[in-house]
Amino acid sequence: MPSHRGTILDATALIDFCWLNEWEWLQKHYSPLYIAQELLDSDQLELDTRQTASQYLTPLNLETEEMFASFIEFRMRAPLLSIGDRSTLAIAYTHFLLCASDDGLLIEICQEYSIAYTRTLRLLKEMVQTGHKTAEQVIIMANVLIGERGKYVSPRVLTNWQSEVRKLAD
Repeated sequence: MPSHRGTILDATALIDFCWLNEWEWLQKHYSPLYIAQELLDSDQLELDTRQTASQYLTPLNLETEEMFASFIEFRMRAPLLSIGDRSTLAIAYTHFLLCASDDGLLIEICQEYSIAYTRTLRLLKEMVQTGHKTAEQVIIMANVLIGERGKYVSPRVLTNWQSEVRKLAD
């Protein structure tokens, strides 16, 4: 698992973990856990999601000139990113945090700026690697996110991931 100073979740990761209710595992392996205050303040989150975030995540604000400069730079680079996403990126970038997200544009910026990131399927795979869940349990969890939450995962990515997870059980 990567070495980091903590993990900041974007809206997609927050909602995924609300659905999965695996906060204890996430805290054990990825603490401290953060969220951008601007994301909490936005209209993007439902009340119960916001309450869960307040329970498990520490909000961080844009506080320094460097953070604000990064925030503005991310707006220029990717104008379609929300204020919450740009704040998440600026905080991750300046605090050297692992960014948890499945948002394609946000991941693209992470790659461009060398911001460490992880995705939900990778986290589920690590649950198997750490002995927290079985391969079949995490496959069911991924199917719940896809079927009930409406999360999109390309069929090719899902098939490859399921194969990798099942190999861990062998």
